[in-house]
Amino acid sequence: MLKGIFAILVGMILMISVMFGQLLINSDDKKEAKEPGINPDYHLQVIIQNTDEYFWNSFREGAQVAAEELGVYVEFVAITQNSTDLLKEAVEKGVNAGVDGIALQPADSEETKNMLDEAKNQGVAMITYENDSFTIPDTPMVGSNSFSLGNFAGDMAVKASDGRGNVVVILNESGEQSDVSYRNLIIQGIVESFSRYSTINITDIYTIDKEMFEAEKVASTIVSNNEKVDLIICLDERSTPGIAQVLVDNNMVGDIKLVGYGIAPQTLDYIKRGVIYGTVCPNSYEIGYDTVKQLTQSINQEPISNYTNTELYTIDSSNVDQYDEVIE
Repeated sequence: MLKGIFAILVGMILMISVMFGQLLINSDDKKEAKEPGINPDYHLQVIIQNTDEYFWNSFREGAQVAAEELGVYVEFVAITQNSTDLLKEAVEKGVNAGVDGIALQPADSEETKNMLDEAKNQGVAMITYENDSFTIPDTPMVGSNSFSLGNFAGDMAVKASDGRGNVVVILNESGEQSDVSYRNLIIQGIVESFSRYSTINITDIYTIDKEMFEAEKVASTIVSNNEKVDLIICLDERSTPGIAQVLVDNNMVGDIKLVGYGIAPQTLDYIKRGVIYGTVCPNSYEIGYDTVKQLTQSINQEPISNYTNTELYTIDSSNVDQYDEVIE
């Protein structure tokens, strides 16, 4: 009888010991889980567009790689459209949350400058990216150059047309004076490419509000115009596939060549089908990487360039497959 009771007591003690050991192990695991792998030096806020377009996915990837290398934390804040009100709201939240630096794309010049100045006065470092359509004084910028964009598109147009024909250019319009300067730089780049040939010239320039989806209307006007158009240069990522579809619907593929912008999946598909000759693309990964790098250096009070020029590249039938695989 006593032996039985003793055995039960021993068993209970062993069970309690095991349970106590497990509690200690679980407690240690929880402590480790709460301890971060690194303590970031700075908290950065990067305001981006709320879309799954390739540009933004690649931009975020580049920014995140830079953050890991530099030991900073990047918080991506997505807004539905690039409006001054939404930007202002996002910046105010970041400043009130105590972030060390903020990067954004301006929606205009004057109001964006005011919000940037207010944030700087609160001790927050500010930088803009991919924005030379809006000039923001005393604020560093990272992105591709508008003249180079026009130059790349012009070179591709020359190649597509053998340096001959009438060309129509389609650009974005925001209605600001600074946007006029931006468009002028693009046109100057195109004209520079055409200057070596007397047989190719710009016959018309259209500006569209990309939020109103006017590209299809403009393209329909172009193809129905009695004046002969041999090539269209469209430097808007969202509009490029729409214009390509208008060419398909009107049986104008081959009659009117198209040089587009961006790396949207539809654009790549149209290149593979021969509807679009090629497209000019900003290096969004590099823009994201350099934005975080420049912002971090600015917080560290290291000297940085007022303008960090990122590369552009082109896609046509000769290399479209490799990019098609990248964005799948």
